[in-house]
Amino acid sequence: MRTALPKRRLYIIGILIALGIGAGAASLVRDYVHMLTHGVTTEGRMTGRYREVTSTGRGHAVSLHPWFSYRTADGSIITATVSDAMDLADIRAGRTMPLRYDPADPSVLRLAEALEAGPGALPWILGGLALIVGGLSVFGLVTGRSLRLPF
Repeated sequence: MRTALPKRRLYIIGILIALGIGAGAASLVRDYVHMLTHGVTTEGRMTGRYREVTSTGRGHAVSLHPWFSYRTADGSIITATVSDAMDLADIRAGRTMPLRYDPADPSVLRLAEALEAGPGALPWILGGLALIVGGLSVFGLVTGRSLRLPF
């Protein structure tokens, strides 16, 4: 019969999980900064189609990501969907909006106004979670005991 994992292994696993969560947060920020600094601004025209993304968990949420047709700097015409969600009422065929695309992969497309708003709360939440999990794991690994919570 196997016994439970020793505390030391659990703390190491906690540190690895924290590193993974931190890497995810860093990746979100890196992608945002890359698009902000290297993205090319263009005017895009909505096609009227949209990609519907359904997420389940606590409740049911649907995000709508409109398709745009736009011209790249080299004159190519691309049709792609943005990674930013919009309300159905805002998705109208023929509507034009400022966009930013990645010159290395023009199918990677963002709404210019969404980029101006910043990377959002998710990188901060993931970064904070990584610090908490990592900090508690390092504390346990160094001291050899778990942190006692007052509640």
